[in-house]
Amino acid sequence: MAGTSFLLYQKRNSWLERWDPRMKIIAVLLFGAALLLTHSLGLKTAQLLLLIVLWGVAKLSWRVLVFTLLSLSIFFASTMIYQSVLTAVPGEDMITWGWLTFSAQGVIRGVMMCEQIAGIVLLLALLVRTTSPIVLAEGLEMLLKPLKKWRLPVHEAVMMFSIALRFLPILIEEFDKIRKAQLARGGGFHRKGVASRFRGVLPMLMPLFVMSIIRAKDLAVAMESRCYQGDEGRTPIRIYRLQRSDYAVFSFSIVNLAAIFVL
Repeated sequence: MAGTSFLLYQKRNSWLERWDPRMKIIAVLLFGAALLLTHSLGLKTAQLLLLIVLWGVAKLSWRVLVFTLLSLSIFFASTMIYQSVLTAVPGEDMITWGWLTFSAQGVIRGVMMCEQIAGIVLLLALLVRTTSPIVLAEGLEMLLKPLKKWRLPVHEAVMMFSIALRFLPILIEEFDKIRKAQLARGGGFHRKGVASRFRGVLPMLMPLFVMSIIRAKDLAVAMESRCYQGDEGRTPIRIYRLQRSDYAVFSFSIVNLAAIFVL
């Protein structure tokens, strides 16, 4: 799993890991709303820098951070082109650079949009990489517990979310094994030409699809053999209590959200 370790939670005993999962989810939602609603370039840049600082506080790999941002380079480039060139409004200050003409206001809009995309991705990455899937599922279930009064399957939905989160790195690892096996047999994506590479997709996806069904069946058999009955009669293994740091994080998230209406 070394190649997919960036998708997994790794215990590093950081300050962020000690946050209550309920407050962590609420803080992510409030901070994400602030990122989406902020129309100030300075405030959005400050929010993005804060996320980078939190990445360091969480003791996560800087190599993973660079890889995450570089993987979004295509989205950044397309966003800048769309905002500064394709959607230029008459009356805006136009700048000519060689054969390229673009809008100065469009560049600002593009930078803000890129910061917004990077901020949302880093925010979700911080949530997933500093919280184990089990703890994250427990926090999400406690937040959605009031919906059980309307007979909504909260426990089942959260359980499926947790299983999907755990299966994602496993499926990527299986895909990598299948890809290497296809390359050893002369197939895969190493051939030249778009058509040849496209024809190599199906032989890789079919074994992955079959393996996912087999793993899902094994999991279902294991749950049935242990008499799994949902959340009926189950008691929590961990008791969560909000600490001062959790209230401080919540207060900061509220202030950050309120700042967009003041600045």
